[in-house]
Amino acid sequence: MAGVLGLRSLALIRASGSTARVLNLARVHERFGETEEFRAKPLFKNATLNRSLIVKHVVRHEEQSLFEFAPTVTTKILVPFATKELELGGQALMVGEQRFERALFGLYNPGDTAAFEFDLDLLRLLHTLPSLDPFLMRERLRQNGLDAAACFFDMSQADIAKMRAFVGKEIEQLVGLAYANGGSAARELSSKLAEKLMTDETAKPLDPLRETLRLSAEDYREGVFAWKGFLYYKWMTRDLLPRLPALSQELLRARVNGVDPADRPQLSDLRKTIVDHLDQASRHVQEALLQYGSAFAALTEGKPGEFRAFLLNAPALFIPIGEAIGVIKHIESFWEFRFPKGAPVLLAADEAFQLFTELHATLGAMECLADPPNAVSVDA
Repeated sequence: MAGVLGLRSLALIRASGSTARVLNLARVHERFGETEEFRAKPLFKNATLNRSLIVKHVVRHEEQSLFEFAPTVTTKILVPFATKELELGGQALMVGEQRFERALFGLYNPGDTAAFEFDLDLLRLLHTLPSLDPFLMRERLRQNGLDAAACFFDMSQADIAKMRAFVGKEIEQLVGLAYANGGSAARELSSKLAEKLMTDETAKPLDPLRETLRLSAEDYREGVFAWKGFLYYKWMTRDLLPRLPALSQELLRARVNGVDPADRPQLSDLRKTIVDHLDQASRHVQEALLQYGSAFAALTEGKPGEFRAFLLNAPALFIPIGEAIGVIKHIESFWEFRFPKGAPVLLAADEAFQLFTELHATLGAMECLADPPNAVSVDA
């Protein structure tokens, strides 16, 4: 087994874990564990798992022997020894390692077979996702008939802190409607509303928005969740997509030693297809964000009906967008881990075929490559 995780690792994950990489259930339990919704609709049946941290993890060289066939990335479950004192460390399990199911079953009472099977299936489902962003995760669970409490789909505090200025600037267009000259008053109000939008969508200062959109309390909550999703994806792509051409060039130009001349065309085709799929995924995300931009522009122009309809239908876009962004980010992160800046981009033939075949399969499974982006209905 992966064994015991050191105190430094858990503390760092909690402090800096991103929404897409880390599902911090210890934090969720700390904030919401005593609420009725948490108790009525837990994510996992097992209480210990509902206080764990789930991480998308690049498999290290020393961990490869734990798997029969080692993947580049897996899903790691970190079970803290004390959820309020992560500095004490915890136990680590990785999906796919040879004794994973046996070790996981050790968290359950002997008679909890049904709960174990439910949680094992859920972990396998989360494992299929390229990231743990809450918008992608919630829609994939819904698609599989699973309904967990809303608190399990909050963004991390680290990402909220990074997004504050971005979201404030985004909604300043709305606030500017109430301030003819804009200026510091509009910026200050934008900042306050951005904070409420990202952390407490039921806050009173947002009531005028709910009234403008003519939404019931439940639809409004769902609509704001969708709005946060698009703000999150727009924020994620600001830096990610402009870096994609450089990544594509590295994938194409990586040196591969020892390739049989007869295999070179196959390797070349693999790389070209990977780059083509990355480009298609990028274009899909940009087209979906353009739909959001058009609906939001209508709101700023005094046509709230279009934005209202967009928000109510937008979650249908989260799976293809979230998958596309997650896969692009996963490939970029793995490539940077495997080839740090300044290091030679050099692969042996066997490693190259294994790596590029896996990347090809990961990209090929994306929903956005199977179908073109769906236009969201904006009938008011």
